Amino acid sequence: MSITELRPTGRTRPPAKAASKEAAEAEALRAKTEATKAAADIANQLKAAKAAAEIAAGEAKAQEIRAEAADQQREAARLRAEAQAARDKAERSAAQWRTYAKTIAVICVVVSLPLQLMAFWSPHAPFLLAAPLVLEGLAWALLKGAEAAIDDHRPSWHYRALAGAVALFAATVNYLHGSATFGLGTGLGGAFCSLAGPLVWDLHEHGRIRKRDGKVSRRQRRAEAKQVAAEAAEKKAAAEREAEERAAVEQLRSVQWPQVWERAVALAAAVGELHPSEPTWKRAWDDTQGAALGDTAESIAARVAAKAAVKDAANDRTNTVERVEKPQVESQLARPAKTAAAKRPDGRRSNGGTPPVRRTGDTIGYSPVARRAMSHAARNRQPAAS
Repeated sequence: MSITELRPTGRTRPPAKAASKEAAEAEALRAKTEATKAAADIANQLKAAKAAAEIAAGEAKAQEIRAEAADQQREAARLRAEAQAARDKAERSAAQWRTYAKTIAVICVVVSLPLQLMAFWSPHAPFLLAAPLVLEGLAWALLKGAEAAIDDHRPSWHYRALAGAVALFAATVNYLHGSATFGLGTGLGGAFCSLAGPLVWDLHEHGRIRKRDGKVSRRQRRAEAKQVAAEAAEKKAAAEREAEERAAVEQLRSVQWPQVWERAVALAAAVGELHPSEPTWKRAWDDTQGAALGDTAESIAARVAAKAAVKDAANDRTNTVERVEKPQVESQLARPAKTAAAKRPDGRRSNGGTPPVRRTGDTIGYSPVARRAMSHAARNRQPAAS
């Protein structure tokens, strides 16, 4: 027996590959690896560039936000500085106004008091020299009482009125005595000084009262009055538009649905409404039509007829467009058995979409014809594979 005869039959060892072919495959694999690595490097570079661009955009946005915040802080600081400067200026003005008022009052006393002393001087009654001091002192004492009342948030008008009356009496004395003794100019000057001092101080106290009570100026009152008038006019125009729209809706409803409108008017009168409201209209519609708002017996019948016509068209055998064929896979499955598993309802509608637990008998098996066809196909594939 030869060696050829002793060689076992069956599969033989495939011939070895040539060295050149193996080298070519290795080179192709290396080239593919390098290409993949290069593509990955390029993708990484693109990602890095995109990330750098996003980081730069984020930094620019953050810088813009910081700059805007800094601008807002500077603007707020500027407004605070302006408000503080305005308050400081107001305080300085008030202090200067108080100083000037006191200075003018002292000067007026220096001018008017000697004239009053000469007017009340008499060799037979020297004690009358105290009368001018009483007049001037009484006037300024009353003004001081008014200042105390203002600080204590009490009425001050009666103090100011009495101080004005005393100043007017002193001015009359100075005018009569000065005109008779020194001439008209001296009399007028003395009377003016008797009135000017208390009057200037009273103006100062009047300003303090308005500031305490928070009263606004005449210009602000006019601006507020204009704003109130504009708001009233706008409200009036809005009310007129609403009334016109309501009248248009009522006219349309009375024309389109007279029976419902009559019922709505009757219900509105019963509940004390001048115009039928929306709940009253809905109730009137339900009373007369017996359906939801906007639906009538005719519209419901037309909708039902339309749905029936669509259903008939879908079930028409001659309508090849609407007819739906069963899928081919259903012809390979057996008829579902009438078991408890087949009749068990699917609980995914009430459990949030979780599929049910699979049990024996849940899956429908293939029909006998399909099983025989699959077995025959499997037997035919085995010899071909061997």
